[in-house]
Amino acid sequence: MQPTRLSHVCLSSFDLQSTMDFYCNVLRCSVVHEYKNDNGEVYGVFLLVNNNTFLEFFKTPPFEEGTSRFRHLCFEVEDIHEWLRQLHEQGFSGEIKRGRTDRVLQFWINDPDGNMIEFHQYDPDSVQFKYLS
Repeated sequence: MQPTRLSHVCLSSFDLQSTMDFYCNVLRCSVVHEYKNDNGEVYGVFLLVNNNTFLEFFKTPPFEEGTSRFRHLCFEVEDIHEWLRQLHEQGFSGEIKRGRTDRVLQFWINDPDGNMIEFHQYDPDSVQFKYLS
């Protein structure tokens, strides 16, 4: 079993507006979803690069020089339930849930180095579904 593709990489942003300006105005990406807190403040964005490839950024306070801005990587899969079943058989734990604001089906595990890996499946309830070709 292989993932369908690498869906997105998630990075931290110290200045979310500048990050959005660069990726949208310079690289011509488009915002397909804004993550908002209960007060309606945007704390993250999901950007369409092209050809079903996305970038995700979340506002993060500045941190020590030399530390990573990497947050997680995400693989799209065709059958999320089968993926979770097989990973459970290999000793990983996870639970399928819907994203709170983007409504995508997802679960998470850590690789042997502790890096967070998200697996998700788009369906008609997912915000990103209408952007897929």
